Amino acid sequence: MNRLKIYRPLLTARQMQSCDQRTTDVGQLSGFELMARAGAAVARAATCYAPDSGRVVIIAGPGNNGGDGFAAARVLRQKNIPVTLIPLIPLSEYRGDAAKHAKLAEQEGVKIRQAVTSECLLELQRWLPRSVVVVDAIFGTGLARQVEGHMADAIACINGSGRTVLAVDIASGISADTGEMQGCAVRADFTLPIAAYKWGHWKQAGAKMSGTLLEPASIGITQQTMLHAMAESGDGDECAFVSHRDVVRQGFPPRSIDAHKNDFGHVWVFGGSVGFTGAPILTAHGALAAGAGLVSVVCPDDVWPVVASSSLEAMVHPVSQQIHRDTHWRADVLVAGPGWGKMRQSELVELIALPQPLVLDADALNMVAADMALQKAVLARRGITVLTPHPGEAARLLGVSAQEIQKDRKKAALKLSQLLHGWVVLKGHYSLIASPDGCVVLNPFGTARLATAGSGDVLVGVIAASLARCCRHADASEGVDSSTALDNAVVRDAVIAAVALHGQAGDTGDWYRAGQLVDQIAGIRLALASESLL
Repeated sequence: MNRLKIYRPLLTARQMQSCDQRTTDVGQLSGFELMARAGAAVARAATCYAPDSGRVVIIAGPGNNGGDGFAAARVLRQKNIPVTLIPLIPLSEYRGDAAKHAKLAEQEGVKIRQAVTSECLLELQRWLPRSVVVVDAIFGTGLARQVEGHMADAIACINGSGRTVLAVDIASGISADTGEMQGCAVRADFTLPIAAYKWGHWKQAGAKMSGTLLEPASIGITQQTMLHAMAESGDGDECAFVSHRDVVRQGFPPRSIDAHKNDFGHVWVFGGSVGFTGAPILTAHGALAAGAGLVSVVCPDDVWPVVASSSLEAMVHPVSQQIHRDTHWRADVLVAGPGWGKMRQSELVELIALPQPLVLDADALNMVAADMALQKAVLARRGITVLTPHPGEAARLLGVSAQEIQKDRKKAALKLSQLLHGWVVLKGHYSLIASPDGCVVLNPFGTARLATAGSGDVLVGVIAASLARCCRHADASEGVDSSTALDNAVVRDAVIAAVALHGQAGDTGDWYRAGQLVDQIAGIRLALASESLL
């Protein structure tokens, strides 16, 4: 459990409700205090985007999300920041803690203007142009119905206001679990998750309507409480997290002053074919940029001259040269598939039989998808297996359409991980890392610039380099074969750190080709090393 602290819990609506209940049941905090803390966090976030302390307009819906809005309004009023609160239901209909905070906001002198019917929305239209920030506190994670009537009209007003919009917890109208739009939804510029991220922030329409996703507001619900809520939920999300920027710092630590290239492992890449000579080289360069000590490439004889002349750093061997048969003692990590073609089954069988960690990509995945015997061989592997499919490759492996994969990426990643008993990196917008034990980690890094030829090949190299370093570290500390020395936690952290490094590199610098992405990866590692010297 402790090793999971660096990651951020990723919850369903039911799990979040369980966290609230657990926290109040044990007497850690009351529901009133949780709401007060949420409101204070919303007020802080709103003031960050309110130039010159301009007016903040808060739109409050029913339930606890509206209560958070009242609590925020009270804090803003106490700070002498102009604030108008517009409830979309009569004040008399608020219940429990939300009603208490509504009463306190009234007593504090908050300007409250009700808009409880479509005819009353003129009040909303009157105040929106006067605002510098609009706070969406209409619906929270508990929304389970289509948005219609004057609530939908209010959302249309917000979206048409042209003002900066801050959503409380999740953009109103977005399902907290699926990310689907429930009829209509607020288009937020910023979203402040309360206590934890929700799946709806990252999936389907939720990924587009959330705007910039802020760090979750800490309101006193502990991570231990969240872990217990996940473990006991039984809804398929018992272990789900969001990666964090610090995983790269931990996964790619500074090198010792007396380091040797052999300390960082030897990656062997099997790939390349006519028309696809760049793929294995991009993988090799990705591994070198991520810190692999040595990289060797094995490719078909007919493309060996092209591949060999494309890299000064990687050692390149034609497949006919028997040197690669000794990979059982030369390699720390094996990579199979980049640009390889689909007629390499015999070589793939040999690699699957080796004990070293094996990363299967591209054509290796397609061969496995088309051959039941290869699937059984992968399932029976003693060593670590990492699969890096894009949605099309995942679809072929699972025998479904790419559309079905994209509809529920989490389910697909977990199913594929269990099918082949390997670690799965399902690439795409917010890549998912799924482990054989049923844990999913979402990678929040990366932009649409990564949607370019060769970026996936670079990613495979980064993953291989991360695993190779861990293998060497395991050999040195455990004195046993690296194929058995790495436990699930080590593999998880290595793969997650690699995917995060690749994504962060995609977010930074001026680049547009995968070959340039390699330099961004090396640049991040250089910056981390420089930080360690300060």
